Amino acid sequence: MSANFSPMSQYALDNPGASLLLITLPLLVLSEHKSRSHIGTGLFKILSSVAFLSHPLLLPSVEWTPYRYLITTGLLFSLAGDFFLIPSRDEFYNLPSTKSSQHNSHAKGEAQGSDISLSFQLGVVAFAIAHVAYTVAFFKNSAEVSWIIFATTFVATVGIAKWLGVIYPPSQFSTIGNVLDLVIESEMKPLVTVYAVIISSMFSAAASTIPLDSSLNALYQRVLGAGMFVLSDVFVAKDAFGRGSVRRNRGWIWITVGYGLYFGGSLLSLLRWTLNVISWRVERGMAESGSGVHGMMNITL
Repeated sequence: MSANFSPMSQYALDNPGASLLLITLPLLVLSEHKSRSHIGTGLFKILSSVAFLSHPLLLPSVEWTPYRYLITTGLLFSLAGDFFLIPSRDEFYNLPSTKSSQHNSHAKGEAQGSDISLSFQLGVVAFAIAHVAYTVAFFKNSAEVSWIIFATTFVATVGIAKWLGVIYPPSQFSTIGNVLDLVIESEMKPLVTVYAVIISSMFSAAASTIPLDSSLNALYQRVLGAGMFVLSDVFVAKDAFGRGSVRRNRGWIWITVGYGLYFGGSLLSLLRWTLNVISWRVERGMAESGSGVHGMMNITL
């Protein structure tokens, strides 16, 4: 008698990377919130990223198509971005520095903007490159593109970013241009704006392209995964640029939701392909056993 597995259970069995994530993600949250371990946070964050990178690398039997190369490239740069965004020990423990010794909250907000490190900037660049790769991948793996949806989604996403305060925010909180009350230093504003435009393009590409398998589930999962990634960056922006934000004061719910959106979005995006691979392998086995099945699933990665 054959056993039946749910898609998520089969996903974990098919790729050990998913099983690794189920272990490392809770440990990441515990390290950052409960134990306040800088080493543990960095270690489990990188291991969680490696879990996704292992996905396309541990399926050598599947053809390396342009879409697979692009997704793998995006995952590699996401891994690099996660590495660069690991805070220094002083940042993690919120130790005093010469730039952040002011005592009033407004001065703290201004000083925080000037404390953005080169490592953080490299992380932003790495994720921007990753999103470029994802955007191209979505177009490569599309049966149809709606440019009206792309333009509408892009304008709406950029508009929301501006409203939140990600794009050239005013110096003070504003309900029409800085809802998150962000303080972004002048030198960082162009980089953050370019990143916002790139990730908006990625989300717009996910929303406006119909995957080659033409299934609604594939489209929904792609859009939801990309949307969760975009939302996770709202948490990053607030943590990095929020006026008076203190890393150690973040609650476990904030940490869990932030990481959950990022890693959950990535997991959801990869789930569609894994299910296609599972179906392809099952049908191939049936065809080879002479069961009369002649069709083969399209492999899009």
